[in-house]
Amino acid sequence: MSTINYPQFSLDFHKNILESLEDYGVFTTDKHGIVTSWNKGAENVLGYVEQEICGQSARIIFTDEDRKNEIPEHEFTEAMEKGRGQDERYHQRKDGSLFWASGLVFPLYDNDQNHIGFTKILRNLSNRKQAEEEVLEARKYAQSIVETSKEPILILNADLSINSASKSFFNLFNLDKQEVENLNLFEVLSRSLDPQALKEQMQSYDSFENLELIQPQKQTDEEHILLVSSRKVFQTFKSIGQFLLTFEDVTSARKLEQAKEDFMNIASHELKTPISVIRSYTQLLGLELKEKSNDRVSKILKRILHQSDHLNKLTSLLLDVSAFNAGNISLNKAPFVLLELVLEIAAEITENANHQIILQEISDVRVMADRSRIAQVITNLITNAIKYSPDADIINLNLQVDDSKKTVRLSVQDYGIGISLKNQQELFKRFSRSNHKKARNIDGFGMGLYLSQEIIKAHRGQISVISEGENGSTFYFDLDVI
Repeated sequence: MSTINYPQFSLDFHKNILESLEDYGVFTTDKHGIVTSWNKGAENVLGYVEQEICGQSARIIFTDEDRKNEIPEHEFTEAMEKGRGQDERYHQRKDGSLFWASGLVFPLYDNDQNHIGFTKILRNLSNRKQAEEEVLEARKYAQSIVETSKEPILILNADLSINSASKSFFNLFNLDKQEVENLNLFEVLSRSLDPQALKEQMQSYDSFENLELIQPQKQTDEEHILLVSSRKVFQTFKSIGQFLLTFEDVTSARKLEQAKEDFMNIASHELKTPISVIRSYTQLLGLELKEKSNDRVSKILKRILHQSDHLNKLTSLLLDVSAFNAGNISLNKAPFVLLELVLEIAAEITENANHQIILQEISDVRVMADRSRIAQVITNLITNAIKYSPDADIINLNLQVDDSKKTVRLSVQDYGIGISLKNQQELFKRFSRSNHKKARNIDGFGMGLYLSQEIIKAHRGQISVISEGENGSTFYFDLDVI
């Protein structure tokens, strides 16, 4: 039977191992807590060198308050009773500064199992403690912002229970703060509305905006319209909220918007008839005065007709806007060659314009679309390109086919005043126009691009713009090809 002889390690070898633990303070004491050994790590952490600390009480590394409360003695007692003592607390360096550390205390025994002292292992956790405190401070700050916000804001824990919320959130749903904190969001919301749509949305997406919820009002038999947005919050510890939700009651805004739409619709219809009558009487008056009128009368009649045309176009746009908003637009789709329509419109526009329209890239693909509506979009883009490039005389058109997507893109490029990035984001909204100083004297209603966008969206396409400021703009839209 073979015997394995283990090497006998010297005390110097063990000391070298302890000295190599530079991030851990390791020291020993006798039974009375007097330091008997001290490694390099303890010197790094606590600032004392071995020669000056050995022979002193280990109480010196504790805070005044802990010494007063006999914490060092409690650690030694716990180590004797349980085989180890463990704590996390502030300790004191030689220079008097404090740091957060975790400590383990073990009883020491000789070969005859006689208790001879203690070993303590100390680890500096200042960085972790500081990070935790900063996170907790940030959490308190965020919660104070949420709780004092005038808007309905809500922070959820990772399990979707309510962490904190603003006063306006509790008011919106007529909730008691103390009663619902730490309850599940959907359980709380189900008291006043059906939260199923919100639940499904949060299960599918970390973040979303403007999810519409309907909140019945029992007392008035009305319905409130709420928009909910959610954003996932960075999570360091489990106690930090995982979701930030905002609620907006848009009931009044929707009613006001509907009132505006109704007014625009009624006003447009009411204006259409008198405008047609004015045009008809103006034309009759022109015929009656044809032989008797002078140049001045002819100019006045032309101006009346021009302004009535202008007003007639405005009312038509308003009617279109109302129809699209109400969802009352029906498209008369039929197959046609897009290039043929582009050529027709370009020829018609160039008859009365000083700009040259150049087709750089063409294709004879066919699309299934409402020809008159697509013509409305193309006309708007080309006339805009002409209006907003007064110092240039060339407009480029491109028809590019994307075989992989089975789409065709019509691009209208000008070399005009350009559009700022900020203005581009607003340009397709109703009544929005270029904010360039040169555009102030250019006629327009601010609805052409909005209607163009609605028409292309109705065709399940997209419309957008590319512009680099003063270097002109390129508007484009995509349609499916057949």
